[in-house]
Amino acid sequence: MFRKTFASFAGFVLLAAACSDSATSVAIDPAATVVSVTPANAAGGVNPAAPVVVTFNRAMMSGMEMLVVLHEGSVTGAAVVGSYAWSSDRSSLTFTPAAALRSKTSYVLHLAPDLRTSSGQRLNHQGCTSLGGRNVNQGMMGGGMMNNGAMGPGMMGNGWRALSGSYGMIFTFTTA
Repeated sequence: MFRKTFASFAGFVLLAAACSDSATSVAIDPAATVVSVTPANAAGGVNPAAPVVVTFNRAMMSGMEMLVVLHEGSVTGAAVVGSYAWSSDRSSLTFTPAAALRSKTSYVLHLAPDLRTSSGQRLNHQGCTSLGGRNVNQGMMGGGMMNNGAMGPGMMGNGWRALSGSYGMIFTFTTA
């Protein structure tokens, strides 16, 4: 099982942003998608100590855990500190918060548009809408995390903006 802690998150995102080219087109695998998210989108009364699990229908590329972030409050809210673990077949990613989440608080699970399968193709985010996921647009980002595609005062870089202008997909839930 692969584990990565949030402590290395910022360094990896800087590296990924420096190496990423949002002007480069990467094919989308129309069949590659998220098949489940736990807790489910719009769920309420979620156990604050429970992990967050995203299951894909394809094996995912190494490093993709850094493009899945749990935010408190909104997509521009603070990232929750914790650790990531892949299933042995790299199709299921579990995020375990370092401490229990705050009670009666909204959380946003953010999947970057540059998530890629083990074959290097981008995930089809449109396939996630059947699970209640919503596309993230620039207005939702509020400008604080992007700074025209460069690293701004937040944590997102070029890998978080697709050629389509999307900033990925989000799923929300509220703790008990």
